[in-house]
Amino acid sequence: MVHAATSTVRLVTLEYPPYIQTSDGALDGVAVRMVSRTFAKLGYDVEIEVLPWARALYQVRTGLADGIFTIFKTSEREAFLDYSQQVLFRQGIRFVHRPDVSVSENAIQSFNFGAYSVCVINQVSYGSRMDAALAQNQFAQVFRLTRAPQCLRMLESGRARLWLSNHFGARALISQLNMKGIVEINPHPIEDTPSYIAFSKVQGLSALRDQFDHALADMKATGEYQAIIDDFFND
Repeated sequence: MVHAATSTVRLVTLEYPPYIQTSDGALDGVAVRMVSRTFAKLGYDVEIEVLPWARALYQVRTGLADGIFTIFKTSEREAFLDYSQQVLFRQGIRFVHRPDVSVSENAIQSFNFGAYSVCVINQVSYGSRMDAALAQNQFAQVFRLTRAPQCLRMLESGRARLWLSNHFGARALISQLNMKGIVEINPHPIEDTPSYIAFSKVQGLSALRDQFDHALADMKATGEYQAIIDDFFND
């Protein structure tokens, strides 16, 4: 049973560039575009509210909202959410570095980083294994800064050899700062975490979830999914 009596689905999310971002009062982001397009193919409009994450989770838990994105899957959340089967995005952690810095796949797999200095954003998690490596001083030097552009400038100047970042976040910032060719994103993932859209179990929206899955799978098969991503980063 699809709860939405109207053709509007109410979704909640958090500010999380470049997936979800507000610019001049307008909501955008690659995940916003993907979700909106998928529901449009099903004949639904979406109403998306950006909230603090704890409040967004409360709204889907209690049925005040129909769904939430982008969200990682945990057993605790599965108790009150119907997750999509289709992965919305793989949110991968990557190294960013200058073209003259080499980081092999073997070094990444073995976590052998003793020869590298790295820039990270203070208080950001990069996955349990990498967080442990940073805490245990497995790098030659760790620069903990407050803003990602500062890390990119450190790479440019050569003060840091590596920057740790969410893949899409790095891609967007490199484009925004016109640093293509100056730095590059390492192709080897450190950790890839699948993220999803999920629907409130209180609302009984498993049928809507299934419709969304089918539409998103079709978009991946036809190339529309990748085209939305490429169009966003080329804007």
